[in-house]
Amino acid sequence: MFKRQNIIIIFLLLLVLVSCKAVRFINGGKGETIRPHRLYRHLEANRFDFENVNLKFSANVDFGESSQSFGGNIKIKRDSIIWISLRSFNVEGLRVVITKDSVKYINRLDNTYYLGEFSFLQERFAIDVDYNALEAILTNNFFFYPSSEDTTKSVSDFKLCEDSVYHCMASISKRKYNRFFVDEKGADRIERRLERESQQDSVNRFWQRGEFEDYYYQIVKVMPGLYRVKEMFLENYVQQQSLSIRYEDQVLEDTQFFPSKIFVELSSFIFFVELKLNIESVGVNNTDMSFPFKVTNKYKEISIK
Repeated sequence: MFKRQNIIIIFLLLLVLVSCKAVRFINGGKGETIRPHRLYRHLEANRFDFENVNLKFSANVDFGESSQSFGGNIKIKRDSIIWISLRSFNVEGLRVVITKDSVKYINRLDNTYYLGEFSFLQERFAIDVDYNALEAILTNNFFFYPSSEDTTKSVSDFKLCEDSVYHCMASISKRKYNRFFVDEKGADRIERRLERESQQDSVNRFWQRGEFEDYYYQIVKVMPGLYRVKEMFLENYVQQQSLSIRYEDQVLEDTQFFPSKIFVELSSFIFFVELKLNIESVGVNNTDMSFPFKVTNKYKEISIK
């Protein structure tokens, strides 16, 4: 059922294959070209707005030749907590709580629990996704990769990219992308530089100083008219990790659209994981929402390295 080594990956691959009801958004075509600074304003103006949200879902996750199916609930209090319950055959196997600085879970199948810092996710997968980004992925909202408090500078880093259907912006130009990530000679130069820099200092310090800023990037495709994220691709070239998110079938929930299908892929040179989540209902701003998490004496604490 739920294997311990798969748990953290399941967090990061915030799945949503949603089968919902009634009014669906139909893309009518891109029309005019919108430059990144204006596109960003549209994204912010059309964010999925909530104080809390409850998603009931069914899901499937593929780990190479292995596949698992399960269902459950995701409850989110904005800017505060993500609560996840995973179930199989209507029996809860795993309960997870994520905050801005912590990750904890109870595995009811083997009577264990884990308490750790949020930074564990970032260190484990080398994708610099913080709590705000995780919440944005689950609610079809835009975020900067890597996270940034300087919005003006981050927006100015984006360039137009080509797409015949969706508005598109990327934090790296096509020419630069081809030079760094496509051209073999360029890739060899990057490898030599990274090897030289890693000998001089630790990788973490170079990240802190921004020395590797050329080696990670973000591509965003936006639905015309609705101005919500259609696809997002993040890559950390240094760690050879990438995260791809795609949203399908926008359905009207009360006064806002929400995706009924979300596909997430996480890949590196040692693994590839594909997550699909099917959302069966969406509840917004429930005043009675709670986030229970209690560890009793029958559970044994574990550490993950």
